[in-house]
Amino acid sequence: MITATLPELDPELDPELNAGSAQKRPRRGRLVAIGVVALLLLGAGAARAWWPEQKTDVRAGTTLVTAEGMAARYGIDVNLIGVTAAGGLIEFRYQVVDPDKANQMMQDTTLLPVVVVEDTGATMVIPRPHHAVDPQLGGTYFFLFANAHNAIRAGSQLTLVMGDARIEHIEARG
Repeated sequence: MITATLPELDPELDPELNAGSAQKRPRRGRLVAIGVVALLLLGAGAARAWWPEQKTDVRAGTTLVTAEGMAARYGIDVNLIGVTAAGGLIEFRYQVVDPDKANQMMQDTTLLPVVVVEDTGATMVIPRPHHAVDPQLGGTYFFLFANAHNAIRAGSQLTLVMGDARIEHIEARG
């Protein structure tokens, strides 16, 4: 049995062969450029996913008040901001000193308490107001909210923001 092999074609000798292969196969430089652009886009997307968004500080534009000033504005006396449930929840406990003002605070989402960790700026927000509650003079009530990323620990220095007022340097209890 005789086998014959065909001679290899030389692209330099056959211009049609050389032109056809250039159209079928992109150049190596173009492939490298496409790969670099793809990696840059993926890297930018990953960086954006991990980079924290710049948020407005809720303390900006508020007035520093004393505990008595907060009670006069919103009808509550803050008793406690504490870490509970093995660190997973924050309890905001208060006593009603003016039922009408306290009722407004409980129902108006713009007046709900916001707690800010002073050294990190981490902000804890109560997502919605109480269910139907008729605050009584001298009654003690509370809000519970998630301690996201364990941002607040016993001893943390906190700022409480409600509406346009804030109280600074409240120590979280454990």
